[in-house]
Amino acid sequence: MFYAILIFFSFLESIVGFSLMSASVMEFREPVKKRIIVALFFMVLSMSVFFYALATFGAQAVSGFAIVIILIAFSIWYLICSGNTLYVSLFNFLTFVNIYIAISYICDDLSVHLEGVQKVMVYIILRTLIYASVIFLLFKWVRPRIHRLVEILDKEWRAATLVPFVFLLLQILLLYYPVPYWNWESDSWYKTITFAVYVLFMAVYYLLYIQANAIVEKYLLEKRQLLMSQQEKLWESELERQKIATELAFEQRHNMHHHNAVISGMLQSEQLEELKAYMKSCDAALDVNYSNEFCKNPIANSLFNLYADRAEKEEIRSEFHVMIPEDIGVENVDLTCVLGNALENALEGCLRLPGKDKKEIIVTAKFFDRRLRIQLENTCISDIEFNGELPVTQKQGGGTGTKSILYTAEAYDGAAGFSVKNGYFITQIVLNAR
Repeated sequence: MFYAILIFFSFLESIVGFSLMSASVMEFREPVKKRIIVALFFMVLSMSVFFYALATFGAQAVSGFAIVIILIAFSIWYLICSGNTLYVSLFNFLTFVNIYIAISYICDDLSVHLEGVQKVMVYIILRTLIYASVIFLLFKWVRPRIHRLVEILDKEWRAATLVPFVFLLLQILLLYYPVPYWNWESDSWYKTITFAVYVLFMAVYYLLYIQANAIVEKYLLEKRQLLMSQQEKLWESELERQKIATELAFEQRHNMHHHNAVISGMLQSEQLEELKAYMKSCDAALDVNYSNEFCKNPIANSLFNLYADRAEKEEIRSEFHVMIPEDIGVENVDLTCVLGNALENALEGCLRLPGKDKKEIIVTAKFFDRRLRIQLENTCISDIEFNGELPVTQKQGGGTGTKSILYTAEAYDGAAGFSVKNGYFITQIVLNAR
C-alpha cells in the first residue's frame, strides 16, 4: 500500500513540476484565474483517473500508461492557459517535455541499484531537488529574458520549434527503443550516447539563445538610434524656438525707444483707444513663439511644449501638472522614449475620436523620493481591447510605443500600466532614479 502511495506522489510530482516549470516562461491567457482553475480541475481529474487505475490494477500495471496520462495533462494545461502564439507555445511545451523526460531518466539511473519503496523514495527526493533547482533558475534567470525574446522574435520561433521536436524524437529512440532504459546494463554504451545527446542539447539551446540575443540587441540598437534621432530633432526644434525667442527679445529691446516714443505721442494727444490697440499688438508680438516653462528638466519641458503646441493645433485641450527637476537619474534617451511615446499615444487616442467628442489630455508628473511618477489621461474611443497588460494597437505596424514604455520602466526597476476608465485611457509610469 505504501508503495502505491509513493507511486501516486511521483505522478503528482510530475504534474506539479511541469506546471511550475512552464509557468515560469508562459504568458497566461486572460482571464488568468479562471483558466488556471479550469486547468487545475482537469489535472485533478487526471490524478483521480491515475489513482483509480493504481488502486484497481496495481503499480506494475499502470506504469506503462502513466506517461500517457501525464502528457495529456501537460497538453491540457498548455491549451487552456498559454497565451503565447502557436509556435512559442509549441516550443515551450516540447522543451519542457524533454526536460521532464531527461529528469526522470537521470533520477531513474541514479536510483537503479535500489528496489521497491526505497527506490521510489530516492527517486522522488532526487526529482524534487532537481525540479526545485530548475524552477529557481527558470524564474530567476530565464523568465525575464524569454519574455523579451517572445515579444521581439516572430517567424524565428517556427524554425526554433524544430530543435526540441528533433531532440524529443532522439530521446524516445534512445531511451525506449529498441530496449527501454530500465533494462540497460550498467556499462551500456546507450548511457554514453544519451549523455552526449544531453550535452549537445544544452549546447544547441545555448547557441539558439546567443543567436536570439543578437537579433534582440540589433532591434534594441535600432530602437535606441531612432530614439536618439527623435531626441536630436527635439533639441533642434527647442534650439530653433530659443533662437527665435532670443532674436525677438533683441528686436524688442532695440525698438523699445521707438515704442516709448509712439506711446508718449499717443498719451500726449490723448489717443487712448489707439493706444490700447497698439499695446495689444505689442503683447501679441511678444507672445509669438512663446515657450512655456512646464518644469526645470529641459527634455521633459521640450516634449511638453512640443505636444502642447500639437494639441492646440488639433483643438485638443491639454492640462499639465508637472514638477520635474533637471537631474532625475534617468537617461535622456530613456526619458524621451517614455514621455514621447506616452504623449504621442495620448494625442493619437484623441484624434481617433469623432469631431464633436470631447478631446482632452491631462498630464501629471512628479519627482520625489528618487522616483519619477507619470500619469497621462486622454479621452479615447470606448472599444479599446487589451491583450494581457498591453492595449491592442489601432494602427498598422503599431504597438511598439507601449512596449517600449514597459521595457524602459522595467529597466529602471519601475512599472508601467495601461487602463481605461470613464472614457479616459490612463497611462501610469514609475521610474526609479539610478
